[in-house]
Amino acid sequence: MYSEQELEQQPLIDDDQWGRLESELGLEMLQEFAQEFFEETREIWFVPGFDPFSIEEKAFKSMAHRSAGAAGTIGFKKLRFAFLCMEHNPLGEATLRYMSAMGAVFQSTQDWVKSKQ
Repeated sequence: MYSEQELEQQPLIDDDQWGRLESELGLEMLQEFAQEFFEETREIWFVPGFDPFSIEEKAFKSMAHRSAGAAGTIGFKKLRFAFLCMEHNPLGEATLRYMSAMGAVFQSTQDWVKSKQ
C-alpha cells in the first residue's frame, strides 16, 4: 500500500487543502506556517549523522507519523505520503530509500512554497 511506486505517483500538493488554508489564513500566514513546518522537519530529520537504525522502531514510526500528520495538514501531499511510507514499512533497506525520497520531496515542496511568494 505504501510503496515507492505509489509515492512517485502522488501529486506534490493537495491543491484543495492548500487553497482552503490560503482562503482561511491568507497567503502570508500560510507561508509562515509552512516555514515553521520546514524548520521543525529539518530539526528532526536532517540532523547530521541521523541514523534511523539507532533508535527504536516504534519511536521512528512515531516520528514519521507526526511528520505525516503535519505535512498533510498543510497540504503537502507527496511529503505526507513519504512519511507514511516510513511509518508503515518495517525498518530496513527500504527505510533509507524512503528517507532519500523524502529529502528530495522536501526540497521540491520548499521550492513550490517559495514560488508562491
